[in-house]
Amino acid sequence: MFWRFGFHPASNVDALLEKEGVTLEELFEEEELLQECKSHNSKLIEFLCRPEILQQLLNTIITENPDETKKFKYPYLAAEIFGCEIYAVSDAVITQPNLLESFWTLLDSPAPIHPLQASYFSKVNGILMQKKAGDMVEFVKSQVKSIPNILVHVGNSSIAELLLKIISLEEIPEGQGIVLWLSQQGLIPSLVERLDPTLDIETHNTAAQTLLDIIAVSYQNVGPIEQEDGTPANAGGGNSLVDELKSEAMMRKIFGYMLDKSAPNASSSLSSGVIIMIELIRRYCSEIEQAEFQQHQFQTQLLQSSQAGDFGILPSTEKMKSLSVDLNDLLKVIGEKVEDFSILMEHPRNMQPADTTLGRITPLGSERLRTCELFAEILHLQYLYFSSPLFERLVFGDPPEEDEVAAIVDGGGGQKPERTSVANDAGAAASSAPATSSGGAVEGSATGEVEASAAAAAAGGMEGLSSGIEGISLVKKNDGDDGTARNVADELTLISELLVNSKVLPMCLSLFFQFPWNNFLHSVVYDMIAKVFNTYSFTSQSSNFAPVGPDGAEILPPPGQEGVLSPLEEKMKDVSVVFKKLVVSILVEGRLTVRITEAQRRNDFEVEQPKGVRLGYMGHLTYISDEVTKLVEKCLDDFGAEVVDLINSDDWQEYLSGVLKETKDRDRQALGGVRPTHTGQTAANFGKIDETDMPPLGAAPPPKKELGGGLHHSAPAPNNESDEEEDEVGKGSDSLTADGGDVASDQMARFICQSIVNDFPDRGLLGDESDEDEDEGLGEAIQDELLLDETGFDVDNPFPDKVSFVSFDDDSKADASSVDQSDVESMVSKEKSPAITPASEAGSPLHKAVLTADGSSDDGRAIDSGTAGVSTPSG
Repeated sequence: MFWRFGFHPASNVDALLEKEGVTLEELFEEEELLQECKSHNSKLIEFLCRPEILQQLLNTIITENPDETKKFKYPYLAAEIFGCEIYAVSDAVITQPNLLESFWTLLDSPAPIHPLQASYFSKVNGILMQKKAGDMVEFVKSQVKSIPNILVHVGNSSIAELLLKIISLEEIPEGQGIVLWLSQQGLIPSLVERLDPTLDIETHNTAAQTLLDIIAVSYQNVGPIEQEDGTPANAGGGNSLVDELKSEAMMRKIFGYMLDKSAPNASSSLSSGVIIMIELIRRYCSEIEQAEFQQHQFQTQLLQSSQAGDFGILPSTEKMKSLSVDLNDLLKVIGEKVEDFSILMEHPRNMQPADTTLGRITPLGSERLRTCELFAEILHLQYLYFSSPLFERLVFGDPPEEDEVAAIVDGGGGQKPERTSVANDAGAAASSAPATSSGGAVEGSATGEVEASAAAAAAGGMEGLSSGIEGISLVKKNDGDDGTARNVADELTLISELLVNSKVLPMCLSLFFQFPWNNFLHSVVYDMIAKVFNTYSFTSQSSNFAPVGPDGAEILPPPGQEGVLSPLEEKMKDVSVVFKKLVVSILVEGRLTVRITEAQRRNDFEVEQPKGVRLGYMGHLTYISDEVTKLVEKCLDDFGAEVVDLINSDDWQEYLSGVLKETKDRDRQALGGVRPTHTGQTAANFGKIDETDMPPLGAAPPPKKELGGGLHHSAPAPNNESDEEEDEVGKGSDSLTADGGDVASDQMARFICQSIVNDFPDRGLLGDESDEDEDEGLGEAIQDELLLDETGFDVDNPFPDKVSFVSFDDDSKADASSVDQSDVESMVSKEKSPAITPASEAGSPLHKAVLTADGSSDDGRAIDSGTAGVSTPSG
């Protein structure tokens, strides 16, 4: 590398910088400018760090050059100079706030701004945030109109990306507090106001996408659930912006926009609002799954580790408390609007019949589809929440403090705290007021309890951990005198009751069968039905929610309290009753089984019509029928006579044993059927030669026969014996040919022939180099002969039916040199003679090459007995 030692040639940029009065435009015209920037040319960096040059660079980006030749080139080069990440240049810009202030005047321009200018503006600010995060945070905060101006241009993707970069600064120490400042600037309310149904659809889409990006960035910036010392890094997930978005005030405002009956673009507001709600619910589900995985890791390490310090960390009490109420406001507002959504599904706004390929029909519309998606997401959350292994901690909280657990587990060294058992607490609750089973928050810290329990397990075995936790009570904390604190489980249960009362699921089923070609709707409705059935199947079985300790072992009730339900079992019983109503609503009010059989008959009728096709929902009906079958197998005894009659009806049973069974059997088969192979061969030995099936080369040729493909076999041998051999060989052997002209590929035939020729045992026994031509001619003849010869070849016994004084076994030691060379040459000369009888009259060339054992050739001419049984050099 000569440039390290000063041997590199001087660049044009260096020569230009040595001139007096060099301008930035002159540098822009140099092709090596960016390369010199990347190599950190000291003279160039010194030139670029001048205040007037920096001002020109920034102005080049935000101003439009009237010269068409410079309009795109100069802004690009200016942005790429900052993109070279020269620390001195970044530092020079930051230390002169007036440069940044003039640079940010681009946002004062009316919308829309040029996309290239916006992209270069966002790029330069992103680089400055990387190099000087703290200074950039202070600068953004110092600009009074920075956030309002960004919101004006938030429809530009580059400006929206800049906003997300500012939010992302919260994850580094220098950017702490930027999210709180953005919240104080009214970022979320400003974006929510842009969902106003009186605004245009483009504004709705921009605001919704920005909110979705803020949700995604906020959750991505969250660190680990706990630090190593057990303290929560971010108990609730997300940040203050997301918390503000999930607040009751924001939710009521968004749902008010979504359900406005008079605004012109209310449908667009509803679609955008539903997308936001679904994203918030999915992020909450991800938080629960992350906590479940963390607890699973803890239990696995607890069972495998022998040291108390290797157990990992359980999700903290603060985390569980946050998750138990995180979506309360959103779910509360949704519950209040269930009735309005059901009316909207039955009577959509601004929906007029339209001409389609199926005729003039009223389309489904985005409103009804989005509403179904929202309810499907809520049912998915219910299934995840009620079947979660963290359900007990989410609803009832964590056991008490560290010293109490340690005293219980150790069993000595101090007075055991007076605590009633889980079963006693449940018995008291059952005798006093059933409403106490709705659950509440629990006082205490999980971190200390877990550490003490883990230490006890390491010292005294796993038995002490589970048995010690038996005596811990779940103390509930009331939210005032009017009842217990509500949590996500209570809100979900209430929404399920409202879904039953409003008959939302039967409406969704009606839409399912009303629009047979809308697969988006079919997938959503199938998901709703599956989640309802699976949730009830889980909650109806008491073995799924027995109390367990942190190690995963079941906690047994104290002696004498075996028959008393625990608070967890009572809560699950309440949930099971609600979901049983949902199941009955689907099967009875929705007439699911009856509609499935009717749809099958309608489909059969459509298929029988000319050019008829299957209806679009038939595949989803198969899946739904499977869900009904699984539910019936587990829980049929739980339902009344009305459901049992529907399940045992003749139409449904006939459908199960007939169409559904045939469909499932067909679906289990491999797509496209079995892999095609040669007749009599499997896929494993496809292409291999079975040498045991090949008759000897000296056998009589098969009869001349023309196949459908126009190929011919050789003429039959003159004697009857060979005809019988041909019959035996030809029976059931069509590995290379088939009736109707189905002939095996030429490539496979050539492969078989070449393998036989190459493996000939006496090849070159008596031949020399001068016989190469004969080898080629005879080899081609053999290939032509064997192309359609359905015979095999035994390498160990090439001539099983012939007798010769030249033996190929160990018992016979005849010397090949004893063969009369003149006789051999005589024989070869005969083969070279042009007066060879055609194969169609006297056999194929292969049979002329192989001599028979009786001392005569196959055309009847006598030969010297000394060469009988010896093949030609070409073999």
